[in-house]
Amino acid sequence: MNDNLKEICLILDSIKENLLEFERETINIISCDIDSIQNHTENRVSITSKMDESFKKIDEICSSMEKGSEIRKIIRNVSNYSSVEPENEPVFLKAQSIFSIVNRIKDSDIQAVDRINLEKNILLKKIKDINNGQEAKASKFKIGTSNDGSKLHFNNNSKSV
Repeated sequence: MNDNLKEICLILDSIKENLLEFERETINIISCDIDSIQNHTENRVSITSKMDESFKKIDEICSSMEKGSEIRKIIRNVSNYSSVEPENEPVFLKAQSIFSIVNRIKDSDIQAVDRINLEKNILLKKIKDINNGQEAKASKFKIGTSNDGSKLHFNNNSKSV
């Protein structure tokens, strides 16, 4: 295997590790307490940025290779195993393991989005209940008065404005 293919394989290994970490963060979103959701979501964004950089590196390497377009097809999952040249098989196998993780993540991602929407709806209901509750009505009455009970819009309860 030539040096370019070795480097691509190393980068694919790194991407695989990043995807596994991304998957863990996604599963954590599904099962964590509400206060941790944002942290896990931010971690996912960070991991995605790392993977984007890795794919850029692979693209740069492919640009410098004679048969880089074939490697790009393998990495984009548009190649059949039967059409892959023997020297590119390690790249194909690593790419396939990445695609299996991506498919698992798609399923967990749906559950994570459902969890976020559920928590959002619960919070919106709490806000609505608070806004419709007795305290909200009392606060609407209090808005027009100061702490001593005088009306804010009129100077010492005088009728002149």
